[in-house]
Formats: sequence, structure tokens, C-alpha cells
Amino acid sequence: MKLAIDLGSSTTKIYCANAGNGIVLFEPSCVAVVDGEVKAVGKEAKKLIGKTTHQTQIIFPVYEGWIIDTRYAAEMLKKFFQKVGLSQMTLFRADVVFNIPCGISAMDFASYQMLAEEVGLRKVHFVEAPYLAATGAYARLEEGNPVFCIDAGGGVTNVAVLSPEGVIAGFSMNVGGNNIDAAIIDYMEAYKGLYIGSLTAERLKNELGSLSPNARISAVAEGCSVSTSLPSSTGVQSLELTPCITAYIDKILEYSKLVLNKLPAEVAANVNQSGVFLSGGLMKLPYVREYVASKLDMRAQVCEEPQFAIVRGGGALLRNKKTLQKIERKVDE
Repeated sequence: MKLAIDLGSSTTKIYCANAGNGIVLFEPSCVAVVDGEVKAVGKEAKKLIGKTTHQTQIIFPVYEGWIIDTRYAAEMLKKFFQKVGLSQMTLFRADVVFNIPCGISAMDFASYQMLAEEVGLRKVHFVEAPYLAATGAYARLEEGNPVFCIDAGGGVTNVAVLSPEGVIAGFSMNVGGNNIDAAIIDYMEAYKGLYIGSLTAERLKNELGSLSPNARISAVAEGCSVSTSLPSSTGVQSLELTPCITAYIDKILEYSKLVLNKLPAEVAANVNQSGVFLSGGLMKLPYVREYVASKLDMRAQVCEEPQFAIVRGGGALLRNKKTLQKIERKVDE
């Protein structure tokens, strides 16, 4: 059994690289806990956000790419494995690629190792996110052809220029789709007089979010009136939410330019020719590619289903052991 695991702040994906398989799990990285016991995980747990009594806690055990609660992260992963029919014996024997943030510290890397052991994984290759994202975005990582990639997920954005030998320049930053959700919540309160929850903000982002100047989509948001505290609703147009999105895209691009500024001249020339490879759920929003291309003044490519680039790249690397051995993070590093 060959597995790739992308344990994200917002969602967890599992990819089976055996013949005839593919993505077998795509669920929120979420746990519902009552009196210290896990009652639901994934989609079932996320549905409970804002709808439970004080006795139920909704926990996201991975925050901005870092494992903040190993116990619940392990219990969540175990239940995900059960959902897709992976037994403990199968996991013990499985060959696994596990995604980790770019530039992760030794201490934080140790928490990923502990988690893998806790859930019964023994043969694990830890690979930094940009390599997986670039591979999953179909970039050609080969000698003399550096690759520039930006992977923007829910809680973390990884930016790097890569070669087959290592990261030439790169970093991980705690900016992603979750920040946009929070900005939408603030906007609705300040300008629409409506308190909304995180699930409603996420829905508005996915339905209305666009960087097109001609976007004219509208939707109804429901929540509580700021003035009366009674249930209320209001209409929202896509152009109203554009500043909520551009604020964080611009922040990602600001730091991306710092990476580009560190490049040797020859590497910069190659990157300018090949452009930037974009992946991650944030890149699904309409006209983000065009916006990034304009701001960076280079060609930008978004792969099909960019939210799955990392886990799909892990599956591809499991079929290319020579490359995998070169780029995996060694346990003693």
C-alpha cells in the first residue's frame, strides 16, 4: 500500500497511489469533543460549529500548519483511516509520504514524527510542501530547471524556488483562506450590520469570491442583526468581498517577491521564463491566476483541482523513489 497524506489546517486529504486508486479522503481537519472524548471528526464535526452546547468543543488540532494537539490529531487520523478501510496492519506496512511545512524547525518536525508513530505508520517519508505542490502541479523538477511555486491553503502558504537538490529560497507563512473568512466576518459586521459565523463566511468566499472586476454574482447571508441581535439576512455582491481577498493575496505576493529577490541572476532568468506554478485551495477563486500574473509580471499556471496538488504530488513521488530519497526530510536533520 502506498499512501500520501496532506494533514492541513483546514482539510485532510489521503491519496492511495496503488493501481486504480486516487484521492480516497477529503475531509475537514476537525474534531468534536465531549468531556474529553471524540464524538465526531471531519464533515460530521464541522457541521456542529456554532450549533452545539457548551459541553461540546470543536477542535482543529492543526493550526497554521503546526500540530497543536497531538492527541486529537492522532485520533482524527485514526478515524479517517477507518473511514477508508485502512487497517492497522495495512498502515504498519504502508509506504507513506507525509506533507510538512517548508522550513519546519526540528522541534515541530519531531511532532510530525510522533504523530506518524502514534497512528501506526512506520515507513514514512516526510517531504516539504513546495516539492509536493510543484510535483502535483505538474512542474518539471529537473537539473537546470528551477521551479517557482506558491501553494496557498486554508491556514498556510508555502512559497519556494526549488531545484532537484533542494530549496534555493523559500518559506512558510501563516496566511491562507481562513484569513479571508475572518475578514469577511469583520466586513459583514462593520458594513452590513450582520453577525455571521465561520461556515457562512466560508460559503460566501466560495460562492462569491472573485478578483474579476466584472464579477456580478450575489448571494444572501444569514445571521444575527448587530443592532437588534435578532435573526436577520442581507444581500452581498462579489465585488464587496474583493478587498477581503486582495488584502491577503497581496500579502502573499509581497513575501513572494522577497524570495525572488534572493535568487542568483541565472536562476532568476530561468524562473522568469517558466513562470510561477500556483496550487492550493485559494487558487480556485476566479481570476486569482490573472491577478498574480499581473502583480509578479510573469506567467502564472494553475493546475486542475489545485486543492489536491500536495497530496497528488505525494502520490507521484511514491512512484519515483530516486527523487523521493533526494528530497525527503531525514529524521536526524
